[in-house]
This record gives sequence, structure tokens and C-alpha cells, in this order.
Amino acid sequence: MQVTVEKTGPCEAKVSFTVPHDEFQSEYQKGLKQAGSTVKMKGFRPGKVPTKVLEKSFGADVRRQALEQFFKQAYEQAVTENELKPVGHQRVPIDELDLASGKDIQQSFEISLRPEFTLGNYKGLTVESELAPVMDQEIEAAIEDLRRQRATPEKAGDEGLPEDGVTVCKLEWKVDGETILEREGLRLSPLQPVPGNDPDAYTKALTSAKEGDVVEVPLTVPEDFDKEDLRGKTGTSYFTIVEAYRLVLPSDEEIFKLLQVDNAEELNKVAKDRLTQAKIAQENGRQETLLLEQLIEAHSAMDLPAAMLEAQAQGRTHALRQQLEQQGFTAEAIEAEVEKQADAIRKLVEKGLRAFFLVHAVADKEGIKLSQEDLNNELMNIANRNQASVEEVAKYYRENNLFEQMAIELTERKVRKYLREHAKVTEPS
Repeated sequence: MQVTVEKTGPCEAKVSFTVPHDEFQSEYQKGLKQAGSTVKMKGFRPGKVPTKVLEKSFGADVRRQALEQFFKQAYEQAVTENELKPVGHQRVPIDELDLASGKDIQQSFEISLRPEFTLGNYKGLTVESELAPVMDQEIEAAIEDLRRQRATPEKAGDEGLPEDGVTVCKLEWKVDGETILEREGLRLSPLQPVPGNDPDAYTKALTSAKEGDVVEVPLTVPEDFDKEDLRGKTGTSYFTIVEAYRLVLPSDEEIFKLLQVDNAEELNKVAKDRLTQAKIAQENGRQETLLLEQLIEAHSAMDLPAAMLEAQAQGRTHALRQQLEQQGFTAEAIEAEVEKQADAIRKLVEKGLRAFFLVHAVADKEGIKLSQEDLNNELMNIANRNQASVEEVAKYYRENNLFEQMAIELTERKVRKYLREHAKVTEPS
């Protein structure tokens, strides 16, 4: 088989190959023979099925397998002999081949290549810290939030729904006398307004409401409502109070026991430590994002694989169309919004691709690799978040071919951390 490679662009190459007809037929007959040695067909002994019978039953599949084998061989030969660095999944147009002519097979396909660029400076980038100390008010709020999370609901009774209580209710939106939305079994609090209702009016109306009451609150239909023609219209929200509860907060002793502390001073210290760690993690993430964006900006002239860029842009556009359809946009409005966002989508994809290639360039330069332990830890973390077993998560990722994406994400995390750990972090002036 003859294989040639032509560079068609900064990040593309065209692979052409020729398979002599006799060579292809030899591979095809070999495949038929192999199929015949294992197949069981009524009226024939194993291994004795006539070739014509095999061709009728398995010919198409065997031809395809032979073609795939030659394509794979051509791809590997092209990559090895020309030291190509392919990226992404290559489409091989097998269905377009004419095998009935008896002629040699001549075919070509495109390969997307990693961009060739000089990696600029990525160590010692500067970023200003925005890490703020934990304030006493934050500690108090965190402890109060924990108390509310552990609170026990009790029937509100004749006193009605307290401001910080919880109600199970039915919600109905009416505009011009017609019901446009109806939900049952909603769990709501007077302190957490429903979209479309003025917060003060909502809180005032629900507070002190009793079971069986129907509470009315002025409504302005939100701009993200699924029926576009109703957005911005005014109407009324009707809340039917099915159940009303007050929340009984746990005692200090119960909170101490929960966090394994002996007194309020230790409780404050635990809360402060957790808040501090959360702020540090958030600040680290912010710094890493800024540093990676600096690196992307410094390599804005990087060439990108056109096929990859186009495929990802089409994928995001398709996702946008689906989202707009679910929100009730008309076909005309969808196309207008897609056209409006086309440039933004393309720039976002370009940025993402540059980040991908830069992350892997830094990883290669610094020898940043993933270990089996990294993958196992990530599977465990995903399992814990989803209350599943590690085996269930691994099976899901394997069946949906998600391990490659996991590896990409873990590599990016490691590189982001490397950039931060080797950056110059300054304090605010």
C-alpha cells in the first residue's frame, strides 16, 4: 500500500493512499475465511460453508472491516513516517468508496494536527490577591445557616406561618383571568421570593398565613418564562397554603455534638477554619483562571485546526438552538439569536482550543502526568457527590467514553495549579 502526506494548512494534513485491488481482495478473502471458520449455518458443517453463501451473509461487513484495517494502517503509517501530531477524531469516508469496479482503491482523508507554536513564558506571571479575612459576621451567619439546615419543622398552628418558616403550597399564576402556570407541592419560605413577585410584598403576604389560606401577590411574568408572548405582562400569583411549619432550631449542645466541639469558642474556631479554607479555594480558582487567561492572551496568534474549530462551534450552536426551543422561542427568533451570538460562540471556542493546547504544552514541558491514583481519586470524588459506588461511576464513564474527557480536565487542573504555584502573587496596593 502506497501512502503520501500533504500539508494543506498550519494544522491540517491530507493523507492519500492506494490499495492494489489484488491486495484488498486477499484481505477480503482472508476475512471471509475467518468468518466461515466460526459461523454456524444450518445445512453446513463448521468451516465448510461455501464462499458464495458467506459473501451473501457477511460480505458487506467483511469488506467494511477490511477497509477499516487499510485506513487504520494508512493513518498509522502517515503519522509515524511523517512525525505528525494528530488531534481530535478523524473522519474516514468509508461509505463513499466504490468497490464494485475491480480497480485499485484510491482514497484520501484529512487529519487535524496540533498547532506548532513556541511556548512563551508561563512561570512568574503576576496576579494580585483578593483573599479577604473571615469576618465575625460571616462566622455568625455560617453557624446560623447550619442551625437552619438542621432545624426541625413543626406545625405552625393558629399563629400562622412565621417569616422564617416553611410552607408546602400550591402556586397558580393568572394573567387576564387565565391560568398560565400551576405547580403543586412547592416548598417555599417567606424569606425566599418566587420570581415575578416583589420581595417585600411576597414576604408580607405569606407571613402569618394559615393552612387553607389563599394568598394573593402581584405578578410580573419573568423574562425567561417559556411563553415569549406573556413575558413582562402583569397578573396575580395565588399561593394556597397546604401546610405551614415553624422551624425549631437545634440547641447549642446539639450543634456542639454535631461538630464534635465542647463549647462556643471551639465552634467559632471550626467555623472560621472552614470559611478560611473555602475562601482560599475560591481565591486559588480565581487566580488560576486569570493566569490561564494571561497565557491565552499571550498566544493569541496561535493557529488552530479549522475542522476542530468548526465542529465545536457547530456543537455549541446546536446546544443554543435546543435551549432556545425549550424556552419557547419561535423559529425566527431562534435564528436571529443564533446569528447574534455567532461571533461570541466562535471566540469562545477559539479561546477554549488555545487553552487546551497551551495546557498540554505546559504539561509536556514540565512532565506533568496523570497517575492511576489521580483517576481513582476522581472516581471516588464523583461517587461521593452522587451517592453512588466507585464501580457504578467507572461503568458509566466507560460505557459513555468519558475517561478521555476526565483525563483532559484533570490535566488542566494540574497545570492551573502549577501556574499559580509558580506565579508572583502580589498584595493589593
